[in-house]
Amino acid sequence: MKPKFIFISLLFFNLAFSQTHRFIYELEIRKQDDVNQIKMVLDIDQNFVKFYDYDFLDVDTHRKSSGENRKTNSESDQLVIREINSFKNTSLHSFGYDYFAISSTDKIAWNLEKETKKNQNYTLQKATGQFGGRMWTAWFSNEIPFPEGPFKFKGLSGLIFEIYDTENSFHYNLVEIINLPETFDTTEFVETYYGKKPIPIKLKQLHQLKLNYYHNIVEDLNNFREKGGSISSKNELDSKEKILQEKKTIQQSIKKYYLPLEKDKAINYPD
Repeated sequence: MKPKFIFISLLFFNLAFSQTHRFIYELEIRKQDDVNQIKMVLDIDQNFVKFYDYDFLDVDTHRKSSGENRKTNSESDQLVIREINSFKNTSLHSFGYDYFAISSTDKIAWNLEKETKKNQNYTLQKATGQFGGRMWTAWFSNEIPFPEGPFKFKGLSGLIFEIYDTENSFHYNLVEIINLPETFDTTEFVETYYGKKPIPIKLKQLHQLKLNYYHNIVEDLNNFREKGGSISSKNELDSKEKILQEKKTIQQSIKKYYLPLEKDKAINYPD
């Protein structure tokens, strides 16, 4: 995607901080030969920084225009909100029928490099740092004076335009800059999940919930069906053998597609 940038002066940002400054990133997640591209949004207003999937904006627009009660979930599982000038993040996760909030303080010790490069009219400087059990390379610009970036990445003297890990598993690229005249309301899909307030929990508690699901998949599927849910499956779970095979298939899929950005906080799924 060709970046859509407009060269914006420092004066503009200083004077227009009551607005919402929106930065659109393309996130590429790569696991072996599987590549998934997700459009992400970084909103910066007077009080908060928010990072979320672009799909939430599409659904929000549709809900407001049609009145339909349409919803979506985060494909990236990278919903984050924090106060301006703070390293304390709140990560938000939908799981099962609940919405959870996990607090963490994530300060990165960046090493500034002399290397620079151009991105349209912007000069980007290179920085490296460790986060989440990975080594990262970031390219940032002092010409946009927000010490912010995608997900939990922040703390440089300007906006992060590009950041990727040495394993090339996660790669963020800034592709568009938009300035909104007012503070954009994300209450329906960030601060709450369509009205459902998040439950504060510890990370280990969320991990335990996911491990419980992993070990008790069939029981959870049956409970879901009993509550009126619909599940697409090639096999009818009408015998013990088929039930065990379905459980094994789902467990293999969970492990295959599980790629935690923060490797040092990964769920230890059994072999």
